[in-house]
Amino acid sequence: MKKVCLIGLMVWLLAGCAAPVWETVEDILPAVEAAAWQETAYEIQLGLPEGVVLTEETETCRLYEAPEDNLEIQTETFLASGLDGAVRHLSGMYAENLTILKTQRFSLPEYQFVWYAQSEEGGWLCRADLVMDGLDCYAVVCRSRESGGNGLDEEIRQVFSSFGLFRDEGV
Repeated sequence: MKKVCLIGLMVWLLAGCAAPVWETVEDILPAVEAAAWQETAYEIQLGLPEGVVLTEETETCRLYEAPEDNLEIQTETFLASGLDGAVRHLSGMYAENLTILKTQRFSLPEYQFVWYAQSEEGGWLCRADLVMDGLDCYAVVCRSRESGGNGLDEEIRQVFSSFGLFRDEGV
């Protein structure tokens, strides 16, 4: 009987140890605002070939077209958390599926890549130059029709060589 009482007492004592101890601490956390679009640090400057007209414009994107040359030029400023997201945003393709040339422009990393895009009207040969400044991305994309883009090499080269970033110092 003593053994049974002793075992019962031990079980009762040990069962109390297994109960969770609830401890509460009241932390006052600062409110964190979600990331929001900020004024960009730079504005894209670009030299355009003759006959190119602005067809669409938003706060962050401009689309120029030269219908007789089957050429489209797009400038865009956007936010991206990294190179993979920026490449996917511009080309619709994953970065690992493209050959990306990394250089520097304006002391910032620049990435150049090409891809082929199929549409209902036919194929497009596309090239992009992307300059990244933290989360801010500045891109120039040239698209030429597969059927009519052969004679545009020099014009496209001039567009990319004139690609610049301008900061208004407010002076």
